[in-house]
Amino acid sequence: MPVTAFEARTRQFDRAPIGARGYHEPAVDAFLERVAATLDGDDDLSVSDVHDVAFAKAPLSKRGYDPAAVDAFLRDVEGTLAGLSQSADYHIAPALEHTHSRKPLWRRR
Repeated sequence: MPVTAFEARTRQFDRAPIGARGYHEPAVDAFLERVAATLDGDDDLSVSDVHDVAFAKAPLSKRGYDPAAVDAFLRDVEGTLAGLSQSADYHIAPALEHTHSRKPLWRRR
């Protein structure tokens, strides 16, 4: 089901599991505002922009958003933007064929 601008602005995510640090909430919220603006026609995020986004970890004292939940929503956003890019009513960069693999800004050793 396509994601709407309203859903992008009002989406709430579960917290990362206890003992884990998820995505930094303000960064995710700011990016979702850009997604909403794109869906409203006021920004120009492409499918690859959404696919390639990476968020910092939440501060040490915070759990942040559950990365799996955020990534699942962003996959839905990618699908929505891919569909819109094929519509004559929207001018969004063309979709790229690729496998989704959100990469965090940190690395495990």
